[in-house]
Amino acid sequence: MRGVARAVGPLLVANAVLLAPIAARADRVGSSDVPAKARMLAERGRAYHDAGDYANAITAFTQAYVIAPSPALLFNLAQAYRLQGDCEDAALMYRRYLATNPSAQGQALAETHLASVERCVHMLSLHIPVERAASRAVPPPPPPRESVVATRTQPAPSRTAQIEKDVGVGLVLGGTVALAAATYYTVAAHNASNDVAAAYAMGAKWKDVAPIDERGKTAAARAKILGAGGVLGVAGGIVTYLIGRHTEQLPVTVAPTRHGVELGMSWAF
Repeated sequence: MRGVARAVGPLLVANAVLLAPIAARADRVGSSDVPAKARMLAERGRAYHDAGDYANAITAFTQAYVIAPSPALLFNLAQAYRLQGDCEDAALMYRRYLATNPSAQGQALAETHLASVERCVHMLSLHIPVERAASRAVPPPPPPRESVVATRTQPAPSRTAQIEKDVGVGLVLGGTVALAAATYYTVAAHNASNDVAAAYAMGAKWKDVAPIDERGKTAAARAKILGAGGVLGVAGGIVTYLIGRHTEQLPVTVAPTRHGVELGMSWAF
């Protein structure tokens, strides 16, 4: 069954197909002897159909038909194929539906749509361009006098944003190095303090331990300076890098107006 096996066809229909309204379904699937799964798939297909999602509607109707074949599902498949723009498969499904000897109303409706899709198939065989089908049967409302459709675009990374990111990375690296050096001098100051205490314990005089004490004080002072600078460098680097990233990803709104194009930018954290 070629029409049931295919999932999606080209979204092309002739003018007659575009102008034809969505007809009511020829029959209803849902008698007590129909499996529950088939009824669920048929209802899902109808929901997709009503939402204009004809590809998923075809899939659901096909799965329901495999479980419980019925003329109603053939008609629904024909409708979904037609509105999707697959004229050839729609014609096949309408013919299969008509072969089930439907009611007079269903037959008349199917024959009308079959004639329209057969014209579409004929035009396609002659390589005549046909119009593209709408996603829904209900035509969209006419646009207002001034149609404004805003779109969000992503600008190319600016030189300033790249510089800010590079500076941020540099500050973080420099701050990390400063913190490492502060750790080294902190350990050196601690060791000097221990050496002074040990020298006094051994009976050393001040003149003997003064150079060690001075070395410890110098190391402690350097540890404080480098520690503070390292913390500021890392924090400032992170902030600068994030500013650069935000500037790089700043969304731009482009809205066409009657007199040209309006640009807008939003800033939010």
